[in-house]
Amino acid sequence: MSSSKQDYDFWVRLAAFSATAVALFLVVLKLYAWLVTDASAMLASATDSLLDLFASVMNVVILRFALAPADQEHKFGHGKAESLAGLVQAAFVLGSALLLIINGVERIITPKAIVHTEVGIWVSVIAIVLTLAL
Repeated sequence: MSSSKQDYDFWVRLAAFSATAVALFLVVLKLYAWLVTDASAMLASATDSLLDLFASVMNVVILRFALAPADQEHKFGHGKAESLAGLVQAAFVLGSALLLIINGVERIITPKAIVHTEVGIWVSVIAIVLTLAL
């Protein structure tokens, strides 16, 4: 394996693992903020981060196959595994959208006051900083 291929593989894996770690942290942080503030926006943000986490984990798993060199059964490599990951991620996006629609309708029917807004603001600022750093 050439040095540039090894470098590429290293950086792709590092990016995938870093994205997974940040996404996991943000999911926990935003779920906490949602529980404290009871804000639908925090639930939506936590759901988005959960989607990012799921996509990142899928990328780590799929990269093991996609970066594998061509072999006897796969003469052109394993790059098609990425398409399967996209299909699974699309299904997860649909499920997330349904969750948010259900929560939104419930909030329209029975509105609730948002409390501890400072927690939501700080969590949002932390999320922005971590996302930019990533």
